[in-house]
Amino acid sequence: MLRDGARRFVREQYDFEARRGLSRSEVGHSSTHWKTFAELGWLALGIPEDAGGLGCSFNETAILLEEFGRGLVLEPFVSTAVLCVRILDRCENADVRLQVLAEVTSGEAKLALAHDEPASRFEPGRAATSARAHGDGFVLNGTKMLVVDGPSADRYIVSATVDDDPAPSLFLVPNDVPGLTLGAYPLIDGGRAADLRFADVACPAAARLAGPQRATDILEEAFDAATVARIAEAIGAMEAAMAVTNEYIKTRVQFGQPIGKFQALQHRMAEMFIEVEKSRSSLFRALAHLDAETVTRKAAVSAAKVVVAAAGKFVGGQGIQLHGGMGMTEECSVGHYFKKLMAFDKLYGDSDWHLLRYAACNQ
Repeated sequence: MLRDGARRFVREQYDFEARRGLSRSEVGHSSTHWKTFAELGWLALGIPEDAGGLGCSFNETAILLEEFGRGLVLEPFVSTAVLCVRILDRCENADVRLQVLAEVTSGEAKLALAHDEPASRFEPGRAATSARAHGDGFVLNGTKMLVVDGPSADRYIVSATVDDDPAPSLFLVPNDVPGLTLGAYPLIDGGRAADLRFADVACPAAARLAGPQRATDILEEAFDAATVARIAEAIGAMEAAMAVTNEYIKTRVQFGQPIGKFQALQHRMAEMFIEVEKSRSSLFRALAHLDAETVTRKAAVSAAKVVVAAAGKFVGGQGIQLHGGMGMTEECSVGHYFKKLMAFDKLYGDSDWHLLRYAACNQ
């Protein structure tokens, strides 16, 4: 039922031209769609029942994200309802946890994680941004880059080191606090990101979500969950790219017959299908180990990320090739799926980083 409902939403509300219009808008997505997500309970899937959510397993989130991938949905679902929700659910600040998770469930809050820095290289335990103790709170200074969905976020979860502790802590910072400046820009897949600069940004002690003893573990687990969500989204995008390509080669006529009758092109479609099925098997394995002990979880998620990133490049690239020159045009949807799959590789650790982590887990 969840899959059918999500697929119907994409079919009726998220056709290709409507999506292109949203991607060119100032915000980059639809506030109306976000309210619909809340009304349908989609924002509450991963939120525990004690915080007003549905308390579903991650399988339901993966089902939803696969359909979002088919429609190239632009709303900040993964940033808010997966990545930041996982962090908030495991934070040490019970009052903030309940308040903000309730706001996410109702659709009132959009969140973004501000962690990446020029020298962080995807490492959860590395942060140069500092949080200096001052009075009854902290003062933040530093720069964060590539904050995905940052321009539309109401609050940011910010990683910063406190005093001389090398491990970061996590802070919840509103988007309108004095001293915070934002530089927004579009991403190649139609999404939005921002670079944030903190110049003596004051925040109360209650804004601290987790200290250095737990913050790195919380970030690692949340990044892995968000990676699995993006993997499901990428599989949906690959399947949609295959469907679009299959339809095209059935109707494009050359030498008096549809090009889909040429054996060489049939072989390419078969290879694309195999890559998607390999990706789905990797997703199932990652889902099965998402709540396993740390090393097992890391290995399963990293293996899936590497497999799906390679498959995405192949499926998206072949889709463009089989469309010929028109596959490169802005008006052709297959190119947008390819951009989505290219952006996927760089989120929450690229293939090289995950290969190294997988090797470390199996030493």
